[in-house]
Amino acid sequence: MENSLGCVWVPKLAFVLFGATLLSAHLQVTGFQIKSFTSLRFLSEPSDAVTMRGGNVLLNCSAESDRGAPVIKWKKDGIHLALGMDERKQQLPNGSLLIQNILHSRHHKPDEGLYQCEASLGDSGSIISRTAKVAVAGSM
Repeated sequence: MENSLGCVWVPKLAFVLFGATLLSAHLQVTGFQIKSFTSLRFLSEPSDAVTMRGGNVLLNCSAESDRGAPVIKWKKDGIHLALGMDERKQQLPNGSLLIQNILHSRHHKPDEGLYQCEASLGDSGSIISRTAKVAVAGSM
């Protein structure tokens, strides 16, 4: 028998006949552990930004979870940023990314691109923000 939600209901007689089998099957699956739902959401996400060569850009990102503060990492054009490699780019304590002294020339545009922040909780998963485009005025 099926209800309007698509759930199948087993008549009571079937439960009485097969209840002992179901109970023993449940007891055999002792190593299985169900994880509870984890809330993880962005409080702020980055927005498109246009700046001048030599200017600064601030890309906002913050997230919260019911299991403590998530770890925030940044991606540029789909690749995680190694923030220690470029002192002009720094992640602020709130998770936002500050890019100082934007570099830009005809053939060298290292700061332009598509940026996203990623909030993660280790084994519990991660979320990726919307994409923010950083452009330098005069190059669009």
